[in-house]
Amino acid sequence: LASEMGTARGAGAAAVRELEVGGLTFDAAFDSGNCARVERLGEHEFGIWTAPDCVGTSCETNNRTWFHFSVSHATAGRVLTFVVHNMNSQNRLFKHGMRPVWRALPSRPQWERVLHPVVAAGTKAEDNFTIRFRHTIESSETHFFALCYPQPYAETCSRLAHLDALFGLPPASAEIMPPSRLGGGDTAGECDALPRTPQKCEGVEEETRKGGGVGVLTAADGLVEEASVRCASHGLPCRRPPGVYYMRELLVRSLGGRRVDLLTLSGSDGMLEEEEERLEGLFPEGRPRPRLFRDKKVVFVSARVHPGEVPASHVFDGVLSFLLREADPRARRLREAFVFKLVPCLNPDGVADGHYRADTRGLNLNRVYLDSSLEAHPSVHGVAEVIKQLHGRGELHLYVDLHAHANKRGCFLFGNALPSAQQVENVLYAKLVALNSRWVDFNGCDFSARNMSRKDRRDGKSKEGSGRVGVFTMTGLTHVYTLECSYNEGRLVNKLQPVQLPACKRDAAAISPPPSPPRGAALKYTPAHWRDVGKALALAALDLHDINPASRLPAVGGLEKQRGIVAAWVRTQARKEAARAAARAAKAAANGEGEDEDEDDDATTMHC
Repeated sequence: LASEMGTARGAGAAAVRELEVGGLTFDAAFDSGNCARVERLGEHEFGIWTAPDCVGTSCETNNRTWFHFSVSHATAGRVLTFVVHNMNSQNRLFKHGMRPVWRALPSRPQWERVLHPVVAAGTKAEDNFTIRFRHTIESSETHFFALCYPQPYAETCSRLAHLDALFGLPPASAEIMPPSRLGGGDTAGECDALPRTPQKCEGVEEETRKGGGVGVLTAADGLVEEASVRCASHGLPCRRPPGVYYMRELLVRSLGGRRVDLLTLSGSDGMLEEEEERLEGLFPEGRPRPRLFRDKKVVFVSARVHPGEVPASHVFDGVLSFLLREADPRARRLREAFVFKLVPCLNPDGVADGHYRADTRGLNLNRVYLDSSLEAHPSVHGVAEVIKQLHGRGELHLYVDLHAHANKRGCFLFGNALPSAQQVENVLYAKLVALNSRWVDFNGCDFSARNMSRKDRRDGKSKEGSGRVGVFTMTGLTHVYTLECSYNEGRLVNKLQPVQLPACKRDAAAISPPPSPPRGAALKYTPAHWRDVGKALALAALDLHDINPASRLPAVGGLEKQRGIVAAWVRTQARKEAARAAARAAKAAANGEGEDEDEDDDATTMHC
């Protein structure tokens, strides 16, 4: 049986393609797929090997945890066992019962966690970590399996296309342009990992695959594309909400030629005739820029700089879908008070290629915000330039970059270490997010100075170049955060205070109830939980200014009470951090060493 195996072929190939092993057909040559090798281990057991980011190229990295593959031609009722190899050690994630997800296409496009427990084995020291899981095939359809709830690049494109149609915008070009057509010369000079021919996001018969070769669309790829279109409108309005301003812009093309989109969303009130100024090298389609608004601050939200961190996309969907609610008075108030700048996917090449951490050149884009260039890091450079423009106009108020976390449980925020009075306002936002969601763990948040500068153990890159710290360095802004969400579960469930319902019965009826608290077994996160966290990010912006028409804060003195609680928390944390710093310094002096670098424990998603 050991000889019955297959491996992805060709220079830079990262995915098996319609590979027959043991009477089954395995495929990962589709958007966000990752499976480099399959081996039959027993009658119903198969080994799956992940591909490192940029596998087979000069930029290959050691980031290897994401997997996403399909299995066809299995009979209903058959129990298949999969052993996933070539993973970074993820003991902290799987010791708490993390389970992969599955779906069957075309009839079951929604993902679910596998029912049976996962067995993890191996150690980080020996670099032999594996997970073993089994699943009962429910039909003759093609079954898909992944580390966590995927959102492929094409699905993001389809969701934006749905909104474009609602708001009467011209269809955005889905063509994926190779570097030779981007006008910037050979941006891939350091690496041979980039596409060489045009691609399309949907509706084409040929695509450039992960190794740069051209192949016919596989059956699994067609199913993924179809499901992306079918799921495009999930959680989004089916008609245009009145009084909503929406604009989609092509901010820049990625190194692989994919779209990096910038959305602008607000209420139409306060809209001026003037448009935003153009920025050199950005917005290549040349379409009109968004309109300016009178007396509105800007909230900036971005996601998927690390492609394997799929919870970030679901949080982003929660923000977007809540802002578009027509009847909810809180959504209306958000649109009246703020302009939202939204980037759904900062690393579309990594997402499409099934990477876990890196872009097409093996880079961690969340370490280059202070020294990015249009040629080497177009998406981060574009965001940085927009941030500077917004700050220069005095409009930027809040920045949140969305991530996922494999070591720590729960959902929590990382913020910056600021002077004491400013720090209270900084931490207050995180406290308000936790007051608006059952799933946000305030005590898991980190606002330490050390978390602004420590280095990744793998590549030595400092957090000073991350989105959070970089934007703070560029702007000095108080409210600059990274949101982290566990792939798996939380440590606790918050008890939510009742909403202070508005007097208007219509508005009161439009307030969505919070999700029901879990019962029995430990909570396992789903996209619905992450979307709820996204909603809480938006609601906290209202509470921060005491303008929430249906707040969970008491009508009198509620915000000031929370500010007092946070001030006491900040003083306590300052004492604890000083004690920890002294202990670290003493230990380093005793050992004759510098401070420990970032404990990048497993698959490098830990400290964003």
